[in-house]
Amino acid sequence: MYKLQLDRDFSQDLFSESSKELRHWVVNAIANIVVADGIIEKHEFVALQEAIGHLDSKEEIIDLMKRVKERNLLEVKKIKIDPDLSLKIFFYLAGIAVIDGSLKKSEAELLKKCGNCLSLDVDFIRAVISWSVKQMEINRKLTQDLKTSNSHRNSIIESIIMS
Repeated sequence: MYKLQLDRDFSQDLFSESSKELRHWVVNAIANIVVADGIIEKHEFVALQEAIGHLDSKEEIIDLMKRVKERNLLEVKKIKIDPDLSLKIFFYLAGIAVIDGSLKKSEAELLKKCGNCLSLDVDFIRAVISWSVKQMEINRKLTQDLKTSNSHRNSIIESIIMS
């Protein structure tokens, strides 16, 4: 498993000037993606924290967490927004979908639905999902390479100490 860091500056810039309606849509989409497979893994809590950061009040946070806990989320519905912003939001959601190191079928289907609700082209949706899976694989390989490198470093240190 690898740790994916969400680009918080990107998300703050993305949503700082957005309407409450859009922020709530994104929060709902994040929550739906996180619970799509029925399991909330520890890496997905980062995504939930990210979602909570877009809410305005304690009541909204409590409501979201209650709905997540009960797996009783609102359906993701079509939203009308600027086309350029919809592209960025979809990349953002794709990053969240693979945050746990895998993209399960239920998550991929929900991600496609989000893309459709953002009025994105089917080919674009496929390309972004493919990109996110490749990013996930790159992160996984990088993590493995770092472990191998650290192990090699430790072997070198041990050989010096033992001499």
